[in-house]
Amino acid sequence: MKKMIILMFLAVSTNINAQSIYLGLKYGMNKKDAKAEFKANNEQYTNVDLGNGFAWRAFQQNFIFDEKGLTGILFSPKGGALGLSHDNTVSYLEFTRTFFEKKGYTLFFEPDYWQYPENFNSKYGLLLVNPDKTIVVQIYPVKSVAGGILTYSAYLKVLNYTWFMSEFEKENDKVEQKQQNTGF
Repeated sequence: MKKMIILMFLAVSTNINAQSIYLGLKYGMNKKDAKAEFKANNEQYTNVDLGNGFAWRAFQQNFIFDEKGLTGILFSPKGGALGLSHDNTVSYLEFTRTFFEKKGYTLFFEPDYWQYPENFNSKYGLLLVNPDKTIVVQIYPVKSVAGGILTYSAYLKVLNYTWFMSEFEKENDKVEQKQQNTGF
């Protein structure tokens, strides 16, 4: 019986760690293996064309790790290193949302102004979950000043669902604790 329980535990933990985040990048992958995968299939990660002129790219330095390994990937607009116009940023975000919804992703969280960099003020941005609840995509705008010039951009994070939900719950617990300690 003990052997059966151990085998079941190993099967479950192997399955969780083998979950794909994007293409050959797997949840829990170490930095060395993630870098090797990125180098071996660079074109797939640096030109993610959703159609209609909207292409995303990843840089290996934008991989998201915790102490257990790879948890997510940050994508930015291909060719947008110097920023985008406000309207182009909005278009990137809205088109990307539509793309994922057509793939069956469902809404988890939608803050006000999630697609407008001038008004955006949320920790998370738009959150969508894939049908089998293994991936969360986070879509949000950024506004910055570079060389005295106001620029905008869009970001897309692809995250492991279990990891993200754990982080989301921890953050909600912190907020709740702070609210309880206000004295109101």
